[in-house]
Amino acid sequence: MDWSAYEHHAPSGSWIAKDFAHGAGFDHGLQCIIDPDVVVGADVRLGHRVHLASGTRVLDDVEIADDCVTTGICLIGNHVRVRTGSCVSKSVIVDDWCFIAARHHELAHQEHRSRPSAGAQAPAHHPLRLRLGDRQPGPTRAPASPSPSAIVGYGSHVVLDLEVPNAVYYNKPNPWAELQFELAPDNPAYIEIPAGYVPHEFDPALLTKYLPHYRP
Repeated sequence: MDWSAYEHHAPSGSWIAKDFAHGAGFDHGLQCIIDPDVVVGADVRLGHRVHLASGTRVLDDVEIADDCVTTGICLIGNHVRVRTGSCVSKSVIVDDWCFIAARHHELAHQEHRSRPSAGAQAPAHHPLRLRLGDRQPGPTRAPASPSPSAIVGYGSHVVLDLEVPNAVYYNKPNPWAELQFELAPDNPAYIEIPAGYVPHEFDPALLTKYLPHYRP
């Protein structure tokens, strides 16, 4: 680690890269580490002991709670809530209004996959890029415009794309998150997907730098 690339924020005990770029309303807690080549938008709030690795991109109005980490190139969309102890792994895209429960792990590489339990059949392959759908944080907080919805449970391990919107995923029966059920339109957490909604994608320059072997 090249400490000359960082500045020490004495009041919080945090180490923040000199090239770190952020929008208005940024705030962080104690003992955070923000590596070089990290960019976050407006109204982004970090808890204590958060580590954002190089290649992380965070859009607007995002809360990342205590003891969360990113491990490399990832994209966290608008209005996302990441709860305590969660890991957003390299090559993960988290779309708008996603709610990530505590101690959640999004894993997009073969070497990170959890060992299947006895009798469980592992997924046939691992994507080089993994996408989570979108969700409003709660039924009392409706987005300005509706967004797709995916709800990921406490302690879940996501190893494959979550492709069904307005659905609940968690680890059952296998040790990786699987579709459990879809939300009915009358469910308070259901979000109508707007016409023309476009999911986020990685910047091609970031892909070339951090995932040179990726092919869409």
